[in-house]
Amino acid sequence: MAYDENKYSVQKLPNPLLLHWVLNPGLAINEVILGQRIPKVTLIDKTSNAPLVDRNYVPCPSCGAIHHGKLWGKGNAFGHWLGYICPNCEQKIPCLWNVFSLLLLAVLFPIWFPLKKIYEQKYITYELSRYKKAEANIDQPINKFTWIKMGASFGFLMLAFFVAAEYFREGITLDKFVFLVIINTIGGLFFGAFMWFFMGRKKG
Repeated sequence: MAYDENKYSVQKLPNPLLLHWVLNPGLAINEVILGQRIPKVTLIDKTSNAPLVDRNYVPCPSCGAIHHGKLWGKGNAFGHWLGYICPNCEQKIPCLWNVFSLLLLAVLFPIWFPLKKIYEQKYITYELSRYKKAEANIDQPINKFTWIKMGASFGFLMLAFFVAAEYFREGITLDKFVFLVIINTIGGLFFGAFMWFFMGRKKG
């Protein structure tokens, strides 16, 4: 789709942040269980000095509408198992898939495919109903505590993934569990700090 190249830069694969989303096995939990998705293409406003989180926009290739990225942020970040739905034309906006999510979905195909056929239209209606509330959050600033919570959530999800992996591989001992708690707590804090550094700071 066409966009103002003087105003926007494009973020898409192979962007490092998007590669991390696609290749990190822990993020399969976010996608398959929590329904957290990210679009294949994001537009970044080059003319604004606001933090990156306030400068990212999601284009709809079907109708050309450009939506603020925070529409799928606080209060509306989860539950998007079938992807984003454009509030303007009600068509799907293409989203990325984590490679490990695709493996899980291949195994679980007999379960989720019939549900998709039955409930897809209800899902779209539900998605559209969430936007009015989400629009109220667009103008709200994101404080540093939000990034701490994001890091804690990431650390917990990674902990759950590695504990499950160890349990099914050769069993989990108390020593292993404590080690994983420490490692993933540190990892979660680093992730929260990393996201604040790239998304929460003002430009320049």
